Amino acid sequence: MDTSAFNRLRDDFVKSPRARVAAAVGTVAAAFAYVALLVLLYLFVDLLVWKGEIPSYADLRPARKAAFAGEWMNRADADRADAVKRLGLPDASAARVAAAELKRAPTPTEWEWRWRAGAYLALRDRVNQEAADTYLPEAPAADTPDPATRAELGLLSLVVRERDRWTGRLAGWLARWNGWAWRPGADGSANDTYLAGLFVFGFGLALVRGVLLNAVAYAAAQVTIEAVTRLRRALYFHIFRLGSLAVRTSGPAEAAELVTGRVESAREAVESSLTAPYRFPLLFVLLLGLILSINFWLAVSCLLFALLVWLIGGQVAAYFRREARVGSRQSDAALSLLRESMGLMRLVKCYQMDRFNQSRVERQIAQAGRAGWRRYRGETLARPMLVAVALIAGVCLLYLAAWAVLAGDLTTPGLAVMAVALLSLAWPVAGWVDARRKRARGEEAAAAIFEFLDRRGEAAEAADAEFLPALTGRIEFRGVTLTEAGTGRKLLDDVSFAVPAGSKVAVVGSDPTETHALVYLLPRFLDPTTGEVRVEDRNIRWVTHESLRAQVAVVMQDDLVFTDTVANNIKCGDPGYTLPQVIEAAKLAHAHQFVERLPQGYETVIGGDGMSLTPGQRFRVALARALLRDPNVLVLEEPFGPVDEDTLALLDDTLERVAPNRTIFFLAHRLSTLRAVHRVFLLRHGKLEATGSHRDLWQNNDQYRRLQVLADATGETAALSETS
Repeated sequence: MDTSAFNRLRDDFVKSPRARVAAAVGTVAAAFAYVALLVLLYLFVDLLVWKGEIPSYADLRPARKAAFAGEWMNRADADRADAVKRLGLPDASAARVAAAELKRAPTPTEWEWRWRAGAYLALRDRVNQEAADTYLPEAPAADTPDPATRAELGLLSLVVRERDRWTGRLAGWLARWNGWAWRPGADGSANDTYLAGLFVFGFGLALVRGVLLNAVAYAAAQVTIEAVTRLRRALYFHIFRLGSLAVRTSGPAEAAELVTGRVESAREAVESSLTAPYRFPLLFVLLLGLILSINFWLAVSCLLFALLVWLIGGQVAAYFRREARVGSRQSDAALSLLRESMGLMRLVKCYQMDRFNQSRVERQIAQAGRAGWRRYRGETLARPMLVAVALIAGVCLLYLAAWAVLAGDLTTPGLAVMAVALLSLAWPVAGWVDARRKRARGEEAAAAIFEFLDRRGEAAEAADAEFLPALTGRIEFRGVTLTEAGTGRKLLDDVSFAVPAGSKVAVVGSDPTETHALVYLLPRFLDPTTGEVRVEDRNIRWVTHESLRAQVAVVMQDDLVFTDTVANNIKCGDPGYTLPQVIEAAKLAHAHQFVERLPQGYETVIGGDGMSLTPGQRFRVALARALLRDPNVLVLEEPFGPVDEDTLALLDDTLERVAPNRTIFFLAHRLSTLRAVHRVFLLRHGKLEATGSHRDLWQNNDQYRRLQVLADATGETAALSETS
């Protein structure tokens, strides 16, 4: 497969550069918005846990107390002195509190004052002077280490508690620009305003992200639909440039699959390619960075456990699923043999095979049991095994997370955000895998589409093509050879014959593809590989399509009607034909009687998505379409099999009335037709094996007689009941 086919498809058919850029930018912005929502989740959980209160020194864990002692000692003397001065302590006490080291260990009260001074300095450095001044007047007295109430300062609590982490630095930056997040209200608390602000920002981010994703989807859909429209239009026009499609038995099906299934796969791949290369890798990197920044070693442990679950649980589960599939196939085979054995009762009794058959049945029952056990074991163990491994990993991770929280290395808000981010990692991973799957299908579809579009048309009109006059002489095939495109198979091999104007001839053969190939040469649905077809002693390669096809009408079983009104089916939507002309053609084809009985008459929708017609009725509508154009040459493929005698009689009457002065090629399935034509042409393996009247061929050609016998045996000449 050409791995550049999909890139070629995007370069040739995907336009709208602005929409492509908008899709990429919107995707990136949506990823950042999602991470911002996780940051807001951190702030929200922190507010719920700490209620905006700044802890006292006595509330700190030993590790945090030790870290604060080092922080205090590393502070500049001027900073310590300024902070202690603002506490309003007596000079002697202020000197002891401000000192970096004391000859004796500081008392708990002195540590409390140091902690408050340190909190003041942290707020001054991380936020601003106003925030630091807001904290100190609200601080409780040092001799009441556990007051009944504490100041609720919103975001400032996080700044003080985590000032040595990235979360504290981020909170300080946010607090510097959002004073409403910590300024106390009339009730002395900043929490209500802070909570309302978090809600507004969260709502706004969620709304913006939703708008961005919808805009991305709209832009991607716009680009994709435009590309698909151009692609389908290119395929549609190219179908009519490829004459070989009309004769290859897989041709129409191939074209339909390209326009529908293949283009749909390409659409999914194009749409995914506009967003997936940016959305999923970026979101994965952002989430992974957030997880690692919260607690590096716990994040690494989580990722290792996830890998372990995939390596052990996923692979073991995959093994058991494979076992289930193998067991299912073996069980089906064993049960099939068992059903066969159960149906041999008459044979067993007749030939006294009781013991033999019993041993066979016992063996088959045992085989079915073993296969069933293999299937059930695979089906029942695959999912529980994966769940068990995932649960074990989850318990281990829960222990590690709890240990980190108790040790002070991880906060409760951090744990909540890490859990959500870890779960969210599954989304970009699954999205990336799905995008790769769509890309692979898109590559395959693009390769098939371009293989089709790169085929050369075989029936192009010559630049100096001439007008073809009305047929009055003959139609001649001279050494016509036709090779099927793609396979190299010879459908026609050096076929030569002539048909005088006004003759009725039949073409028969064991391979419908060969007979179709011969008659498709007449309207130049395709051209011979070698040789030529001549009308009025002119090679039809050098006449205009319009003048040729105005004289040749084709009625084939593959395309009798399409989904539209009866009138449009007959006149093919050509406004040049009036309704009275349509009705006259329908009367000539004996279609008018049943059309009048349809619910809306000639305005009744028929075809695949319309009202259903019988095979004979569909054929008569198609015949009316051909007769409306009054062609000189008529190519008719007779209805297959189930057509009642009355309908066949009506068709025979129509053909008898339109036959004078008209050349008719029959792809015949009825003996009555073969008897009525002037000549029969018998094709075998692409060669014209015999030609002559029906009587001559019946008497002198074994292959012709064999074809008639097979037709009788398969019921192709039989008549079944049908409403006319």
